[in-house]
Amino acid sequence: MSRKDLSLKEKIAILDKVKSLPPGTSQRKIAEKLCVPKSTVAKLLKEEVILRENFNSTKTGNQKRKREGKDPEVDEALSEWFSLITSRGVRVSGPMLKCKAEELSRKIGNYQFIAVYIRLSRWKNRHEIKFKRVHGEKASADESASNDWKVDRLKIILNDFSPDNIFNADETGHNYRATPDGSLCFKKEVLSGSKKAMDRITVLLCVNMTGSDKRKLLVVGKSLKPRCFKNMSINKLPVHYHANKNAWMTSTIFSNWLCEWDKELQTKSRSILLLINNCAAHPKNVQLKNITLEFLPPNTTSLIQPLDMGIIKNLKVRYRTKLVHFILEKIEENLFEPSTTANQISGKINILQAIQFVTESWREVSCSTIMNCFTHCGFSNFIGPQPELTELDEQFLFVQNHNEFGNIDENCNETKRDAIW
Repeated sequence: MSRKDLSLKEKIAILDKVKSLPPGTSQRKIAEKLCVPKSTVAKLLKEEVILRENFNSTKTGNQKRKREGKDPEVDEALSEWFSLITSRGVRVSGPMLKCKAEELSRKIGNYQFIAVYIRLSRWKNRHEIKFKRVHGEKASADESASNDWKVDRLKIILNDFSPDNIFNADETGHNYRATPDGSLCFKKEVLSGSKKAMDRITVLLCVNMTGSDKRKLLVVGKSLKPRCFKNMSINKLPVHYHANKNAWMTSTIFSNWLCEWDKELQTKSRSILLLINNCAAHPKNVQLKNITLEFLPPNTTSLIQPLDMGIIKNLKVRYRTKLVHFILEKIEENLFEPSTTANQISGKINILQAIQFVTESWREVSCSTIMNCFTHCGFSNFIGPQPELTELDEQFLFVQNHNEFGNIDENCNETKRDAIW
């Protein structure tokens, strides 16, 4: 007789039929009546309690064997951690899962464990865990205008300035308390979104083509003197800090920033070109001596502005990673009440902590990421041979694989086009 594997659902069905038989019925008669081997009946009766527990926990009962990983202790510890963290509203990504699995294995004493992709993939399949996203959106752009600009203007501009002296500046709205929209979760679990934290700042980034000169960030908040700045000089912050009631970039703030930078360049006898987009906060009549402004055509920034090619997203991904790690540390260290959720913890992030996170994230954006973004905009012939965009360095690939971190501010309806920077 050929061997047949019974699914968990079929095993439970057999056990239910056994219960319907008169008490005291022998296993031999049960086997004859149900047309199954006597050894199978004996094994099912012996494991009935465990089988019913597994059936109630899985709900489907379609699997035929209980699949376990090569390291069941790590598997169980990771499953318990995942259930606890996701129940608190923490959004979990693949790299976070990998790091936690290796951390738990070391705590258990298993120093040989390596959380490779295939191992984590099988773990997620065993526990029916899938990645789900709440929502996402992409804007359109004028491709024709961007191509014309590359043909008519780009070569002329680059002939007049060296790569080190060509900069791009752009602002981005940043919801500094918002947690990621997507997360790994159990397959049958509905990933429901919560009210998004809308506490917002504007961050101005500026960097040159080679990535050798990342300018100090400019941050615009709503309060000129937040409570967290008490007994602290604004001049000692790692960013240029300004404030207005909407936390938006204004033409006055931008012009003052340009003039200060122009004075600095004059002392160094250095002339640069600055690529910026067309918006009300970027005035064209600023009197500058060592800065030449080049305005990009309208509706083309997502195609030809390097910062929009992935540099801003890289910064935000790194920021969200730091935010999520901060939340995990607070939960795991039990510094808050046991029932505290991720959103409650992120809601206590103040603007000083946000400035620290965003400054560290900006420092970590690599030169190769910056050069690759300029390359993708058509600057490849002027900064030396660079790999294709699909072969970017590890840091940039980190962005592409974690869009759940990078699109948060756009999903909060705080996109740059909705505001007058």
